[in-house]
Amino acid sequence: MENLNENFFLTLSLACSETRQAFDAYTGISQPRRQLLTILARQGEISHAALQEELSLDGATVTRLVKEFEVTGWVSRRLDPKNNRFTLVALTEDGQKEVTGLRSSHHSFQAELLANISPAEQEAVIKTLGRLRANLRELEEPKATSQKV
Repeated sequence: MENLNENFFLTLSLACSETRQAFDAYTGISQPRRQLLTILARQGEISHAALQEELSLDGATVTRLVKEFEVTGWVSRRLDPKNNRFTLVALTEDGQKEVTGLRSSHHSFQAELLANISPAEQEAVIKTLGRLRANLRELEEPKATSQKV
């Protein structure tokens, strides 16, 4: 049983890592960069500070990513007219097109990745991962409760 447990976690870890790496290569853009573009597409104009919080990245990294995208023409920056201490970031029209392309790539990648995996097999994995996530939340509850005390 222990070998099965170890094999389960090793396989899960490798599948997650390899999937992320393959999708990075498929789209030609890293996960943090995709996440930044996705947040901007969802939120519209947003401050650097809010991006930092949403991405769970340090301010210097967010600034570097935003500057990279500004050079490509995918984002624009401006001072917040309500408080010029803040910089606001938004997708440009080219950035919107890039996000649309990423969404299309995501759908194509999923189709290729799930080829030869039946709907029943997909449902079994979803059910198993749902249970795993529920177990994780139960494990985290005692820690959250003890931290409040």
